[in-house]
Amino acid sequence: MEKVSGIAYVTILESFRRKDPYVVLILGFAIVLGAALFNQFGVEGLEKFVKDIALTVVNVLSIVICVVAAARQLPAELANRTLYPLLAKPVSRTTVFLGKYLGVGLMTSAVVVLFWVELQAIFMVFGISSGTIFYQALYLRILSMWLIAAVVLTLSLFLTHGANVTVSLLLCLAMSTFANTILAVHSELEGVARRLAEVVYWVVPHLELFDLSKKVIHDWPAIPVGALAALTAYAILYAALFIGLGSWRFRRIPL
Repeated sequence: MEKVSGIAYVTILESFRRKDPYVVLILGFAIVLGAALFNQFGVEGLEKFVKDIALTVVNVLSIVICVVAAARQLPAELANRTLYPLLAKPVSRTTVFLGKYLGVGLMTSAVVVLFWVELQAIFMVFGISSGTIFYQALYLRILSMWLIAAVVLTLSLFLTHGANVTVSLLLCLAMSTFANTILAVHSELEGVARRLAEVVYWVVPHLELFDLSKKVIHDWPAIPVGALAALTAYAILYAALFIGLGSWRFRRIPL
C-alpha cells in the first residue's frame, strides 16, 4: 500500500505541475461567473438557467480533465521509459496500475470539490439557493470520476493516446445519454436488435445515474441514503471490473 500511495502522490504532483487543473478551474469559474451575472437582472426563472449552465460546465470540464489525465498516464511511462527504473525497485505492474489509478482518482476528485466550492461561493454571492441535493450531487460526481478513470486507464492499454481520448470522451457521452435513447426506441425494436439493446442497457455502465443536475436545478429534496449506497456499490463494482481488466492487460504487455 505504501508503494501504491507513493506512485499516486507522484501522479498528483505531475498533474498539477502540468497546470491542467488550474486552467480548467479558471475557465470554469469564468463561464459560471458570467452566467451568474445574468441573475442580477431579476428575470423570473433565471436562477434555474444559471444553475443549469453552471452544472453543465462543471460536469463537462470534470469529465474532460479526468479523461485527459487518465489517458496519458501509462502511455507516457512506456514512451519515456520511466517505467523501467520503477519496476526495478522492485514494484509490480499491478502496483503501478493501482498507483496511477489512485492518483488520477484523487486529483480529479480534488478538482470536482474545488469546482463545487466555486459554485457554492458564486451561488451565495448572487443569492441562488442550494440544498442538501447539491452536496449529494457533488458526492455522485466524485464517484463518477473514479469510474471514468478506471475505464480510461484500462483503454489506454488497448488504444493509442489520441484514440483513447477520443473514444473515452465519446463513451462518456454515450454512457450519459444512451439509456434514455434505448428506452425510447426499445418498443420499436424486434428480434436480435431488441435483445442486443437490452444486453447493452444492462451491461454498459450508466453515467446518467450519477448526474443529479436536474434535481439540483429544480430544488428537489435529498434522495434517500439507500439510493446513495446502491450507487456507491454500483460504481465500485464497475470500477473493480475495469481495474481487474486493466491490471491483467498491463501485466501482459511486453516491455
